[in-house]
Amino acid sequence: MTLRRGLAAGTVVSLLVVGAWSLLAAATTGPVPRLHLSWHHPLASYAALASAPTGIGWELFAVLSVIYTLCLLVAGWRKGRQR
Repeated sequence: MTLRRGLAAGTVVSLLVVGAWSLLAAATTGPVPRLHLSWHHPLASYAALASAPTGIGWELFAVLSVIYTLCLLVAGWRKGRQR
């Protein structure tokens, strides 16, 4: 149950962060260029789609990783304190 709460909290926080990040990026950089997705190059298409909101996919991935890690650590810490 604790793992599910940590994942749910991470999902909610990450959606809020990505939404705010996307709005901020759109306000500062202007419109995003059209995506070119291809079935022939799925990894390149996924990387383009992941970095679409801001243009910097690796930084967004790092931020989301930190969010999920912190939420799961807090959930585990709270479970340890309950015992």
